[in-house]
Amino acid sequence: MNCATKWNKFDSIIFFCENKIRELRMAIADSSATEPDAELMILAETKYLRSENESLKRRELPVYLIEENGQYHCPKCQSMLLDANVKYCSNCGHRVIKHIPMKS
Repeated sequence: MNCATKWNKFDSIIFFCENKIRELRMAIADSSATEPDAELMILAETKYLRSENESLKRRELPVYLIEENGQYHCPKCQSMLLDANVKYCSNCGHRVIKHIPMKS
């Protein structure tokens, strides 16, 4: 004899709700166990870094390198730069431009 046939409607509703709650718990546990797609994470981080980089470029005005005896120094942190064709100071990260004097 099947015991389920003797349940009343109230018991059937409780059984239905318990099954749905169990399925929901399993779905939540399964979704938290899976890791997000690596490609999507890389694309999102790249987009964020590009937008941050562009905002920093707009905000930060470049400064001219200081030349003393053929050596170049950053005017912000006074550190010596080995290459005069750099775009950023290797010590403080400020944007720099090599000053090219105009010929008369």
